Amino acid sequence: MDKVNIILVGFGRVGRAFFELIKEKYDDCLQRYGLQVELRGIARQKGIVLLSSTQKVLSPSYFAEDDLDNLADWIKAITISDLLDEFREGVLVDCTPSNLISGEPGLSLFRLALDKGWHVVTASKGALALWPDELKELAKKKGLNIKASAAAAAALPTLDVGRRALAGSEIMAIEGILNGTTNYILTRMAEGLDFDEALKEAQEKGIAEPEPSMDIDGWDTAAKMVIIANEVLGTEIKLSEVQVRGIRGIKKEIAEKASSLNKILKLFGKCYREKASSPWKIEVGLALLDPVHPLARTSGTSKGIIFYTDTMGWVAVTGGQSSPKGAAAALLKDIISIYRP
Repeated sequence: MDKVNIILVGFGRVGRAFFELIKEKYDDCLQRYGLQVELRGIARQKGIVLLSSTQKVLSPSYFAEDDLDNLADWIKAITISDLLDEFREGVLVDCTPSNLISGEPGLSLFRLALDKGWHVVTASKGALALWPDELKELAKKKGLNIKASAAAAAALPTLDVGRRALAGSEIMAIEGILNGTTNYILTRMAEGLDFDEALKEAQEKGIAEPEPSMDIDGWDTAAKMVIIANEVLGTEIKLSEVQVRGIRGIKKEIAEKASSLNKILKLFGKCYREKASSPWKIEVGLALLDPVHPLARTSGTSKGIIFYTDTMGWVAVTGGQSSPKGAAAALLKDIISIYRP
């Protein structure tokens, strides 16, 4: 049996879902994998709360947003560095917001955790999309893991398929529909709504963020494609090298024209190279898919990815719960994979 210390940083929707999930799956991890998954502390801007273990039962209302300011358990006198020193080794789980300009606070968290001998499992995309070479080298030097399934389409197993299921094959290209918000908007536009109506509906349903720029301008898809390409292909592509066009303000007439041509409009990410000796490129933009394309029927908030290989043909995976719980499940999967490869 292995005892796994976990420090959770960030307590938004994904962080809360992860907290609930490891309570729910505590016994399952123990029985199926021999892993005693112990959440030692939760850190956020308001401070740090210390837990003896996930066996300490806390009701969801304990962490209700209205109560956070009044909790005596939130301690500002200690730091994340103190927690890492106290428990010596384990996994830092990064659920902080993705910042695609500076990579912070994820970048500093990665550096701190790796320097102190902790593995990193992340749902945040910024640091890995902006600083892939530095972080990969630091993890390698320390003999540690950085796992990013939750940052690379969450419950959709993009990295697992690309790295393990296709082992022995050469991947020639990757294509993906990786953003549930834009896929939902384009699906509803194909059904007759205009862009503003579809976006408003997505926001009302909690699918789109109140500030949806990262999604509708294509940067979320671009960051995911960078992480997938670097992990699966061994490249060190940076987000600044990606050509990105989103769907902001797309005219209703374009969706109608696509339908009249029997095409399906998608925000598409692709990674390819002109020839074997050429550098890899990533592009994100609108694509008109034929109905027979393996990802053409990926509708609503669903996501999908397709790998083109030299010996296995194309392999596509679609689905994966597009929700905080789906992202939390990807985080837990990565923790298990570190200790039970």
